[in-house]
Parts: sequence; C-alpha cells; structure tokens
Amino acid sequence: MRIAIIIPRLEELGPIKSVQALVNSLSKMEKVEIKVFYIDRNVDMAIVMGVPTERLHRRSFQFKDYDIIHTNGIRPDFFAFINHKKIKYHVSTIRNFVFEDLSFTYNKVISLIFGNMWLILWSRADKLVCISEAMKRYYEKWYPLTKLELIYNGLTETEISLNRDDDILKIIDGFHAKGLKVLGSAGILTRRKGIDQILNMLVEEDKYSFIIIGNGKELLNLQQMAKKLKIDDRCLFCGFKSNAIKYFRFFDCFIVPSRSEGFGRVLVEAVQQKVPVICSDIEAFRELFSTEEVTFFKLEDIKSLREALKLSEEKGNKKIGPAYDRYLNNYSDKLMARKYFNLYRTA
Repeated sequence: MRIAIIIPRLEELGPIKSVQALVNSLSKMEKVEIKVFYIDRNVDMAIVMGVPTERLHRRSFQFKDYDIIHTNGIRPDFFAFINHKKIKYHVSTIRNFVFEDLSFTYNKVISLIFGNMWLILWSRADKLVCISEAMKRYYEKWYPLTKLELIYNGLTETEISLNRDDDILKIIDGFHAKGLKVLGSAGILTRRKGIDQILNMLVEEDKYSFIIIGNGKELLNLQQMAKKLKIDDRCLFCGFKSNAIKYFRFFDCFIVPSRSEGFGRVLVEAVQQKVPVICSDIEAFRELFSTEEVTFFKLEDIKSLREALKLSEEKGNKKIGPAYDRYLNNYSDKLMARKYFNLYRTA
C-alpha cells in the first residue's frame, strides 16, 4: 500500500506527535510504503519521521502515486476536499469536538463559521477516524456510522534522560526544599485547558507549588492572575519546552484540568511516566481511565479539586500500576498502527 500522510506542519504539537508515532510504527510493517507531506515551511528538528518527508506542493502533487491519502487538520482536509476526484481513497483523522474546540480557542462566531465548513470538508472523505468513542458519538449527528471509525491515539515508549543541573529541576528541588508539593501540567495554554482552576485552588492550599509547561494565548492572562492572587511565588510558567514529558516524573502529581478534550494525549503521557494523575471529570477522560487508575474532580469546583488532591496523596501511588497497564493495553503506538493498517487494507 502506498500512503501519503498530509499534516499542517512539522512541529512538536500533540496531533503531530501522534502522527509521528503512527508513521514510525507503520514503517516497520511489511507491504506499506509511506511518505509524509507538510504544508508550512518551518520544520522542527525534534519531530523525526522514520519515512521520507517533503513539503507539499499543491499543484504538482502526484495523486496517482498513492492508494490512500490520509489527512490531519483543516488545511490538509481542504486540500483533499478540492481534489477529491483525483484521490483513490481518503482517510481523515478527527482530533477535536469541532464547535467546542473552536469556541474555546477563538469565539462562537468563528466556531460557527469554520465548524460548519470543516463538517463540509469531512463529508467527502471515505473514512473519518475518531480518537475516542465519545467523539464518534458526537459526529454520528452528521455522518453515517459506516463512515466513522474509532482508533485511539497511541504513544511510543520513550526513555528520556535529564541532567540534574536543568533549570526547571533546580526550581522543583527548591520547592521541595521549602516543604511544598509540586503539581505539574503541560499543554497549549488556552481557556479550554482549564489552568485557571488550579491557580484559584492554590489560594486555599498553600502547601502546593505549580509548574506549568507550555505557551499559548492565555499565558499572559494566567501570569497576571497568579500575581493578582499572590501565588506567583509558588508558580513557574516555563513556556514551551521540547519533550516536556521528560519533566513529568519529577512532579508529585500531574493535573489535567481541561474543560474539553478530543482524546487527552498529555494525560496518557503522564500515566506513561508513572506519576499520580488528577484530571477533570469529562467524558473523554472517563473513557480513557477509571477511578482505579486516576483521580477525577468536577469542573469549576474548587472543593472537588482539593478533595481530589487529598485522595491522590493517599491513594495516587497505588493507581500508577493499573493506569500504566491500561496504557500498554490500549494506547500504545503498535496497537494504533495495527488498527490503521487494517483500516487501510479495507480501501
């Protein structure tokens, strides 16, 4: 099978890392020939694909060379939409609840316009891959079940060494030296990620510090909020860090307070690093793990969040093993690749 996988950019973002894990695992299978095409000019050297990569040239793209076109993101989906008559078989992976995601990231007007446009783009695909059962149910309102497939994102097992002289590790050690528990979180900083809930909680719980890894449009607002709440001496906003996962195992607890998620890659990454995890009680997270594996709290409920922290201190370490087993059995790169391979074979 000759497969062209099209992505918006070669950049260290969750969806691109999922494609990276898929490609690198698929490339080890027989009877598969893969090439990755990216749209944006800039290339992040941290993203290493184990197959040939090339910038997409829209006018000269040779559709006849590929049995399957697999798109990821609105711009690749648009490219496939306008060229659908040239494509033998089109697979698109859906990675968000389109209206909710666009509303949190931009506003309701943008959500309405581009959300409906994206639904139209997906309508011409032969198969739409949803990354959670909740997402599949969500899109049943617009597409027939025969068009929808469920394949969870998969993560690659990685061992990342870290020098103890690292600046962030020094700050973590400093918090511990003051007797503070260190909470951690990571991701693109938008309102959807719910980081403000943790800052509000820190006002009432002075034994915790908080490390936030990531950048985004909410970074300045969150920094100003921490200063206004007078907790900025217990918060560290690190900005973007390549391979942020390397810091997770140094946290006493990892928190994922998202208001909405299509899957929850960072949640699985934290489980993979064998650290106790607290997450918001949203449908996508409930699907991934149980109360025997992670600790949940109710959204926008500081009391529930404080209770979850207390419960995690008491039982969080006992949940690490079962959570890790769930990851191995359900969210590995090999399992993801095998399911995509089987899907491609049906083309």
